[in-house]
Amino acid sequence: MTALSPRCSFSGTTLKTIACITMLVDHIGASCIEAGLLLPELERGEISGGAWDQLSLFQLDRVLRFTGRLAFPIFCFLLVEGFVHTHDVKKYVRRLFLFALISEVPFDLAFFRTPFALDHQNVYWTLALGVLAMAGLKHYEKPDGSASWKGLLCAAGCTLAALLACTDYDGIGVLIICALYLTRGDRKRQCIVGAVLFAWELTAPLAFVLVWFYNGQRGRCTPAMQKVFYWFYPVHLSVLAAVTNLLL
Repeated sequence: MTALSPRCSFSGTTLKTIACITMLVDHIGASCIEAGLLLPELERGEISGGAWDQLSLFQLDRVLRFTGRLAFPIFCFLLVEGFVHTHDVKKYVRRLFLFALISEVPFDLAFFRTPFALDHQNVYWTLALGVLAMAGLKHYEKPDGSASWKGLLCAAGCTLAALLACTDYDGIGVLIICALYLTRGDRKRQCIVGAVLFAWELTAPLAFVLVWFYNGQRGRCTPAMQKVFYWFYPVHLSVLAAVTNLLL
């Protein structure tokens, strides 16, 4: 692929920042509006402030959620990039599993108003299983770089694990990560495959417009910034959990 002009391209750090912002927008809708305001009213059979107020909240929620659909596709793409360029896959996986554990209670409180929602697990579990699936594909890949049946079997096992564990985006999330990994050598094909696989979410395919303009550079990302990106998920969920459970 021809190198893009710096004026019309995004670094990995820029894409990650966009993903974090759109994820926050999405989670404000899912936590504060849906779990904090709309769901309790529906469960009680009440409509506070009139039907128009509830309709307005619903419309605002749709805007926030549709905007937030851009986040996960970008994170999947960046996960593939991170896996391809990491020097220590084991450390990469351990870090993802660690933050999955740290994030679980905030995740459950923010979206389900309980510290332990056993039928829902946060997205870090999905990402960690996605890395394990890519590791299996890479370990057993054929000499020409294509996937072998053993690698596909490993990927299928990780997909099944995500499905059974009810992780966020469950098995489809791991499947999409694997698809983006297998098409990593052709950006056009990668974007088309990603957009098609995310077609079930109205605005999610638009994320691959941004991915198309990825310049292949990590961009400025200090060790402190790396930590901020990892901690952003559990920290913002903790804040939303407090707002949803204590203030709304």
